[in-house]
Amino acid sequence: MKPFFLLFSTRLRLLFKYLTPSEHKLPRVTFFIIMLGFISGGYYIFFRIFKYLNTVEIIGPAVMSRTIEMIFFVFFIMLLFSNIISSFSTFYNNQELHFLFSLPVLPTTIYLSKLFESALYSSWATFALTIPLIFAYGIANHARFIFYPVTFFSFLIFLLIPAALSTILIFMFIYLFPKLKPRNIVFVSILFIMSLIFLYIKIGNPDLLRIFETENEQELLTFAANLTTVGGLYIPSTWLSNIFKNFLAPDRTGYLYILLLLSTAFSCVLVSYIVAESVYHKSFLLVAEQGGKENKKKSLLASFQKNPVKTFLTKDIILFIREPVQWVQLSIFIILLIIYIISLRRTPIYFGFSLWRTIIAFANFAYVSFVIATLGVRFIFPAVSLERKGIWIIASSPFSLQKMFFTKYLFYAVLAVVIMECLLFVANIFIRTEPVIFRFSLIVGFFVALSLISINLGMGCIFPQFNEDNPSKIASGSGGIIAALTSIAFIGTVIVIFSAPVHNYLLSSYFNRPLNLKIIITAFIIFGILSFMAIYLPVRYGLRSLKKRDF
Repeated sequence: MKPFFLLFSTRLRLLFKYLTPSEHKLPRVTFFIIMLGFISGGYYIFFRIFKYLNTVEIIGPAVMSRTIEMIFFVFFIMLLFSNIISSFSTFYNNQELHFLFSLPVLPTTIYLSKLFESALYSSWATFALTIPLIFAYGIANHARFIFYPVTFFSFLIFLLIPAALSTILIFMFIYLFPKLKPRNIVFVSILFIMSLIFLYIKIGNPDLLRIFETENEQELLTFAANLTTVGGLYIPSTWLSNIFKNFLAPDRTGYLYILLLLSTAFSCVLVSYIVAESVYHKSFLLVAEQGGKENKKKSLLASFQKNPVKTFLTKDIILFIREPVQWVQLSIFIILLIIYIISLRRTPIYFGFSLWRTIIAFANFAYVSFVIATLGVRFIFPAVSLERKGIWIIASSPFSLQKMFFTKYLFYAVLAVVIMECLLFVANIFIRTEPVIFRFSLIVGFFVALSLISINLGMGCIFPQFNEDNPSKIASGSGGIIAALTSIAFIGTVIVIFSAPVHNYLLSSYFNRPLNLKIIITAFIIFGILSFMAIYLPVRYGLRSLKKRDF
């Protein structure tokens, strides 16, 4: 076990340096201030929700329990996806592994150290969101002190289960289908998980909207009594939510769920250890051999040598296609967005009244904006860092860093605007949004997309990591966290700015209140100033930071 602890402690030291890569104190202070602001904002939102539900008679506490279960169930599913993507890049597509396998260290020792590393990189965002959730839930329900350490510990144990399951899945697919290419293995694993989720939804048939069918208090009581089975009794997320509920007050049942969670996590890690002992080293060599057997083709860059911009764009596209982690993540996002759009089409219960259509359209705008922000952190923020050590060639060539920046900006801006506008257009058609809100969402969405591109690309220049070849790890670093939180703060500010005009429009359209043009004009002026700052400032300071670097 000594080599494992040595590797693990080394990884922790590198992680601390990874989260605070700058030699200056200002970026570190900025990082912790932004994290503190995110946790404080998350706590305020969760606390207000839980406090309000506690005041709702009959159904409030039951809805709160259902909300906790639903949150952890979604966390469990997303952690499975995230760990599958991260597992392949951590266990196979990592230059450090070639060095580690050349050392007198057992493959299982390497596996265990990489397992915790993969769980950490895949779960940091979920953990950051869970911290304010735990405090808000505990304080809103007047929990005892023991509630906080127990729930934190339980959640950390919970994170190991999807991490171990994903590695088992990846190892088994490589072992059973050795001729499949690595990118196909990741994609098949994702499809397998999604098939299981689909079967659960079809067989379990969870009635999430039954509250609209209740006609009297007795039916409401029956509905409230059946609100505690979101993920089923055999899903780890249900055990975790039961730990939350049972430790609010003295209840020994909570210890049973802790024991169940611990035993399941230990069993998953043990099984994954046994599988890794049998197939990890062989599968690693197999993946490495397949990477070397690829047919060499004539480079597409040869036909674009006379145009540096086209050459640079083509190079980025080729690198994106060759990186399975990148396009698999994009495929998952596209699949989830398609499911979301279909769900809008197949949920007519909300859209029979135009007031609901306007509210759902505004909520849809917020959701699509958050999706673009997530795509930005995952794909756009690492774009400059992925140039790696070859960045000095660009800096010393006639194709300057400024041209490189604006080439990437133009490419990603076109993609982001097209995705944003298409999603808003199709969703508004399905919702049958009124023309005013329809045009409003498309116009505002255009500038929001440009702002998010500037934030992520500019932050990628300010906090580059040229020594890292894994896009997921680059996005999980301190700079990626700052970019993600800045994007979320920008979207939240935009929603707050336009909440008053939308509210005034609803009152005017459906309740015969006077339309206040001053509120609408003021909101658009503030949004224009905010968008200009979000587009201009990251570009300016990003380029300045990039030009000052000594390559």
